[in-house]
Amino acid sequence: MKILIVDDNRDNRMTVELLLEEFENIETSEAKDGQEAVDMCKNKHYDIIFMDIMMPNVDGIKATKIIKAFDKKVMILALSALDDDESKNQMLSNGAEDYIVKPIESGLFHQRMKNYLQIVELRKRKLYNINATNAFTEEIYSRTMVFNISTLQSLSELWDYYLNNSYYQIESLEDCIRMIYAYGQLILKKDNTFTIVAEENDDNLYLTLTPLDVIGELVIQRTLVKNYSSAVFILKDKELSFRLPKAKPITIEKVEKIEVTDYQQDILAKVHFDKTTAVEYVDNTAVYVIDKIEILENTLREVEVKAIDFEKDAKKNTLFEITELFMEYIHVVEELMEFEHFAYALKTLNEFMRNLDIEHVDPADHKKFALLFILLLDDIGEWRNNIFIKQEANDVHYLDSSLLSSCLQLQSIFEKKEVSQQDEDDFELF
Repeated sequence: MKILIVDDNRDNRMTVELLLEEFENIETSEAKDGQEAVDMCKNKHYDIIFMDIMMPNVDGIKATKIIKAFDKKVMILALSALDDDESKNQMLSNGAEDYIVKPIESGLFHQRMKNYLQIVELRKRKLYNINATNAFTEEIYSRTMVFNISTLQSLSELWDYYLNNSYYQIESLEDCIRMIYAYGQLILKKDNTFTIVAEENDDNLYLTLTPLDVIGELVIQRTLVKNYSSAVFILKDKELSFRLPKAKPITIEKVEKIEVTDYQQDILAKVHFDKTTAVEYVDNTAVYVIDKIEILENTLREVEVKAIDFEKDAKKNTLFEITELFMEYIHVVEELMEFEHFAYALKTLNEFMRNLDIEHVDPADHKKFALLFILLLDDIGEWRNNIFIKQEANDVHYLDSSLLSSCLQLQSIFEKKEVSQQDEDDFELF
């Protein structure tokens, strides 16, 4: 455990040091004022900080606020000779988790310290909840919030909770809630009820709409591509799960201007706001997965050769060979947690092709399907190259909406669903 003691008085720092001697596996550091503490925390993560309030340069209240802005996991414990509500409230409201009055009573300090160390240790462990509702992960907090939607009134409560709650600083939260509200209106119009399950972990908020059995999957996918193209979602087993990354602190640094080619500029232009660059993503992805991505070029080439054969002569066995090869590619994409929704779209398309009844399809549609499928393969090849090989993409999700749209377009060539079209016409988004 790394502990930082912040106090302008040397004797006070020594007192805390002595009190901590009872505990094992602790590494302590000292700072003489709030500014020094801030500078130290920017260079190193501390598990616990004992923060004095009254200090020169930067006081404990301001230092706590600054540190908590870029390191939310650190536990800050206020130390003060001032036993008054105003000082206590200011420290706690700016991020401190406890307030200890000087002089420090050793018995009370040791008891509290045992609890602090336990809490910090538990924070470091991964949380698994096998009963998680969302389709993304079991690594969520044990708490779950459930909205039972049976009326427009209950639907509006969901809206008010998330969009009038300053706690959630999530970039696309408004778009997500607006889509859920629109789907909710359509479900209620058909005299059905549903549930929204909200789950969280340190990095994401997960919202799952269930059951979703009165709106066709194709309608959901189309409306998301059209109205919420940056959505990260999984549609599976009549449940629609959204993953919403929580806001990260933004640091602005001075950078040198660099010259880029027209080709690079085209890639850089296709970005969403404040997303992960290809370099960052590859650096944080398991090496064995990157190795698999790098050797997939031949697989994609084989799929394209088969697709050209299918364009010339549409045979069931050729389509089956395409789906077998394509599934090899999909299995690798499924290992990339940032691209769950893309992997699901590819897998859905592949299953659609595998089950396609060639004999009862208009031959003119075969050629159109093959041509569009080859274009999709070109886009997938560009996606792989720009993110994992050249690592030039400034946003790893720059092609997501285009790729998903292409998958839907391919299915729509053969799918003639009047009910789906009616659902899409009934869809209301404001």
